[in-house]
Amino acid sequence: KVLLPCHKQIMPHLQNPSLLGDFFITSIDRGGLDGMLALNGMFTLMTRHDLEYPRFYDRLYVLLDQSSFHAQNRKGFFELLDIFLKSSALPAYLAASFIKRLARLSLTAPPAGAMVAVAFIHNLLRRHPGCSVLVHRGGDGGDGDSEVKREGVSGATTAASSDPFLENEQDPSKTNALQSTLWEIATLGEHHYYPQVGKMAKMIEEKDLSNRVKTAELPVGELVSVNYHNLLAEELGSRVKTAPVAFHQKTPTGLFQTATMKLCFPPETFKWSE
Repeated sequence: KVLLPCHKQIMPHLQNPSLLGDFFITSIDRGGLDGMLALNGMFTLMTRHDLEYPRFYDRLYVLLDQSSFHAQNRKGFFELLDIFLKSSALPAYLAASFIKRLARLSLTAPPAGAMVAVAFIHNLLRRHPGCSVLVHRGGDGGDGDSEVKREGVSGATTAASSDPFLENEQDPSKTNALQSTLWEIATLGEHHYYPQVGKMAKMIEEKDLSNRVKTAELPVGELVSVNYHNLLAEELGSRVKTAPVAFHQKTPTGLFQTATMKLCFPPETFKWSE
């Protein structure tokens, strides 16, 4: 209750808002919802009151976990995350760590969360051309994308087991992200059950994101507000141009009289009419 309105209703009335720095840092170190809510106040102190917090991106990296896609304040969190990662002056290892963390989280995130994660990855690759090696790596570094496309789920399993990325490492400088590949994006593009996620993932593979003239950033601000209700309404309201139809090699003689149904309802207990 204190953290949520602090940067708007409390800090403007303080003569020295920097005194709240330790309070915000402690809240961020605590993690979870407290850490997310404290980002607003910390961001205000860093941008308007020249507060220095050298471990800021380390703590931000830890805050980005699976619960981020389900938190009540996820919209504000991802909007701030987009601001913090907006600069193209961030080190390549840091950008690569966030890219890999978002890619790994997208595999188990809900459809709306996966779309947000893929949009972040798209924009980070565009801002940091040095990270494009994650998409196009081959040779000794392996090619996880090709394995996924060639072998499907088993290829994704192989790519995951040989991935040098340290998922549980909390220091983004020690994750080995730049030695990894974005096999997660290939997996989303080939196997995700929601078509829009697969479409966005394939966009990363097919576009040359290092060309900032011919590409544009995806609107993260619009995607963070999407939920299951929006996705369902969009699907129900869309116009279907083509619909799959049933194809039978033999003319059907009945609606339920199939070999599978006869196994479920054996003739000893169920009388089938010819």
